[in-house]
Amino acid sequence: MSRNRIRLNICGAEFALTSDDSESYIHAIAEEVEVGITEMVEKNPHISIATAGIISALNYCDAQHKAEDAADNLRSQIKDYLEDSSRARTEADEARREVERLKKEMQTLRARLSEQTEQMAKATHGPQSAQEPERPAQQKPAKAAPRQQGYARPSREHIPGERAQTVVEDPEGFMSFFEKKDDEL
Repeated sequence: MSRNRIRLNICGAEFALTSDDSESYIHAIAEEVEVGITEMVEKNPHISIATAGIISALNYCDAQHKAEDAADNLRSQIKDYLEDSSRARTEADEARREVERLKKEMQTLRARLSEQTEQMAKATHGPQSAQEPERPAQQKPAKAAPRQQGYARPSREHIPGERAQTVVEDPEGFMSFFEKKDDEL
C-alpha cells in the first residue's frame, strides 16, 4: 500500500500527515476531532484550543479503551459459546452412542426373554406330539382333590431368585371373617 501525504486544517492549525489510510478517511477523522474541540470550546469559552484538544484526546482514548474492552468481552463470550457448543455436541454424540448401545442391549434381552419363555413353555407343557394317546376305557379320570381352606401366592418359579409357592392355612376361611362382621351389624 502506498503512503498518502495529506494536508489538514483543524481549528485553524495546519498539519501535514502521511498515512497508509485513504485521504477521505483521514479527512473524516480530522473533521470529527475538529467538531469535538469546537463543541468543548463553545461549552466553556475560557479554555484554550490546546486544553480542549487534550480533553478531546482523553475522551477519544477513553472511548477507544472501552471499545477494546467490549470487543475483548465479546471475543471471550464467543469463545465460551463455541466451547459450550462443542461440549454439547460431544455430549449429544455420547448420548446417541449410549442410545444405540441400549437399543442393542434391549434387543439382546428381548431375544433372551423370548428364548427363555419358549424353553419354559416346552418344560411346562412337555413336547407336544401330533396325536394324544387315548385313555384306556376302564380307567376313570381322577377325582379333583378337595379344595383346601387357605390362599396361595402365585407360583413364581420361572423367575430366578424367587421362592416357590407358599400356602397359608386359614382355618375359618377368608370369607368367614367378613361374614362375621356383617352378622354383628
